[in-house]
Amino acid sequence: MIFKTAIKLSLVLSTMLLTACDPLKNDDITSICKDSPELCSDLHKISDCRFKRTTVIRARYYDKIEPSETNQRKLLTELDEYESCLELTLFMQFTRNKQRKKHRLENYLQSQTLMQEQLLESKGTQDPLLAYYLWTHHQDMQAREVFLASATAENVNNPLLLFKLATVYATDNPQQALNLFYKALRKSQSLEKTSPSTFVMIMTLFYQNKQFEDAYVWALIAEKEDEQDEFPINLELILKKGLSSGEQLITNVDKLEDKADHYYEQLDNGEFKIMAPTLR
Repeated sequence: MIFKTAIKLSLVLSTMLLTACDPLKNDDITSICKDSPELCSDLHKISDCRFKRTTVIRARYYDKIEPSETNQRKLLTELDEYESCLELTLFMQFTRNKQRKKHRLENYLQSQTLMQEQLLESKGTQDPLLAYYLWTHHQDMQAREVFLASATAENVNNPLLLFKLATVYATDNPQQALNLFYKALRKSQSLEKTSPSTFVMIMTLFYQNKQFEDAYVWALIAEKEDEQDEFPINLELILKKGLSSGEQLITNVDKLEDKADHYYEQLDNGEFKIMAPTLR
């Protein structure tokens, strides 16, 4: 089974191979930081979310050399995911190293500052993804209308819009959020453009509603896609149904792993057709 025997394939390697096809672009991080130190020096090099720091720097580089709405969207997405990753470390990881704590917090605040700077340039945009960030990070009500008009359209088939809409509902209407996450995955053609954070959020929705078997299935998928171990996923705690002490309470692990295998294969081939279950 995938989760028992397969060796993880790196999405990072795939990305590097694709970008390496253009000989005019030297986007390895060492070269970027040497030629454009301002893109790196304001984000401390720390172990926390280190891969996402790299993707932010590379996105800043492309936004610098090829300014466009596409590259701006990519940069905002990377900044948003970096900020979210660091936020988890602020509350869920503990260290006595005061310097590390300081650098972690400074990177978190700087990611917010960089996002605000980018958003000021997007005022009045009609691009729904840019509008999403402008609304959620800059409280722009006009941008809210632009985003919702596209994301809630009856024929919407852009998974990115559906993923973003799902996050809007995640706190106040978890069932609607779950429905949207599953719909987005049904619209997706492969795993390449789906962030591991999506699977973490699905896992969390099930976990918060004490549907631990479903949470375990999506935790397996999230862990497999989280190549850099950026997200804290505690499989043992899920199998204990959220109890920090005691014995494992979920016993049909093989069956759940088979289900995760099946889901993963469908997602990887763009053939996921599952409807969201009802949260109890």
